[in-house]
Amino acid sequence: MTNAQERKAQERQARRRRIQDAARTVFTERGYAGASIELIARAAQLSVGAIYLYFRSKEDLYVSLIEDTLTVFDVEMGQLRERTETAQRLRETWDVLVRWAEKDPEGPRILRLLAQPAIRPQLSDEVVTAVSVGINRVQDHIGACVADGIHAGLYHQVNAREIADLAWSVLLGSLDAAEMHANLGLGTEPLAARTDRALRLIESALRSAVGDSLRAVA
Repeated sequence: MTNAQERKAQERQARRRRIQDAARTVFTERGYAGASIELIARAAQLSVGAIYLYFRSKEDLYVSLIEDTLTVFDVEMGQLRERTETAQRLRETWDVLVRWAEKDPEGPRILRLLAQPAIRPQLSDEVVTAVSVGINRVQDHIGACVADGIHAGLYHQVNAREIADLAWSVLLGSLDAAEMHANLGLGTEPLAARTDRALRLIESALRSAVGDSLRAVA
């Protein structure tokens, strides 16, 4: 049987989830710029003051929407390593992220917002901690795939974590480039093709003599 404190925590979590669900709908319909705390409060059938009891700002609420996704990534990527052959682990892990970006374009935009210099004061410690842990876990899984390949003799001896950081940066850069081309109305290839080429370059470097230069950097 749950006590009063546990019930209160459950109720708080349920209301927080309710706010996030409403926010996700508003952000999807209006975009980040067109959304407001007032609109989100109306969608959640709560007061504006109630929203601020859970989130510091619109930015804080927006960034919090990626928390669950990063948790799902952690579980999915861990299971993937257990069931996938070593030679395919890096690619399969990469594909999880690419499929997410294709299905949920708002997700990479949230990550892009985190790069803005003035964003930190707008974010609560709770949200920053959750998102930071989630991103680190994703990079850990990428690094583990590289380390698995090294141990299996598929890749050169390199610093697996630094290669994971590089792969993460390349992926985000590929997503940025794809959106930039789309925004400017320039001819662009499918996101999967762009990101696949980036991954092939990384894998080629890990498997070939170019890996020597990567080792020197790492």
